[in-house]
Order: sequence, then C-alpha cells, then structure tokens
Amino acid sequence: MRGRNVKSSTLIVRAIASVLAVVLIVLAGPVGAQDSRIGLKIRTLTPELRKQNNLPEATKGALITAVAAGSAAQEKGMVAGDVIVEAGGKAVATAQAVAKSIAAGSASGSVSFKVMNSKGEHRDVTVPIPQKPAAGSSPIVPGPK
Repeated sequence: MRGRNVKSSTLIVRAIASVLAVVLIVLAGPVGAQDSRIGLKIRTLTPELRKQNNLPEATKGALITAVAAGSAAQEKGMVAGDVIVEAGGKAVATAQAVAKSIAAGSASGSVSFKVMNSKGEHRDVTVPIPQKPAAGSSPIVPGPK
C-alpha cells in the first residue's frame, strides 16, 4: 500500500512540475535577442507588444527594447520603441531573423535596417558591425516613455 502511495505522489509531483515548466515558458514571453556588437536588445513583436506600444495591427518585425549607450546602433539614431521591419534587405517577422541578418552582415562589416518609429515613419539605417564586442558592457539606455 505504501509503495503505491509513493508512486502516485511521485506522478503527481512530476505532473505539477511539467505544468509549472509550461507556465514559465508561456509567461517568459516571446524570445528576444541581444547583440552586444551593435548594442541592440530586441523582442519579436507580438499582439501584446503592438498594443502596449500603440503600433498598427499589421506591423510585423522586432521591437527594440533597449539600446546600449555609445553603441553603433545608438550612434545611428536607433532607440527603444523603434521596430525593425527589414534587415539585410529582407522583411523580418522575428527577433531571431534580425539576429541572423546581423550575423550574416558580419562578413561585410555592416547591416542595413528599415526601422519604423512610434509615429509610423520609416527610415533606412546602416549600422557598422565591429568584429568583436567592445570590452566591458555598456549601460543600456532607456527608451522614451
């Protein structure tokens, strides 16, 4: 009898652990990316992020959540709240696609973006990609409120 109770307790604990793992994955939100070489922290644009940032429903891309102070991205005028809609000449729908474009641009030394600001205005930005991340980490610059 006691062995059966231990087995059922173990199964219950495993089931709870599995449910908690799924809840943590869901609550963690969309996967983001960070590239210390150009100084961007980005997240895949979700319906929730579109609503929070007052962006049109049709907008797809990667939301810039932070820009490192003194980084190449900051020098080119990229700010938290901007949305990367194209990277390397191709439309992007995820942060991972942007990260891949940055990695591909490493060979040429730069990557081009089409960026949309909070007013819906689009602009082209070309950011140089240093071969190695700068020594030490730069502080992150908060975005506009």
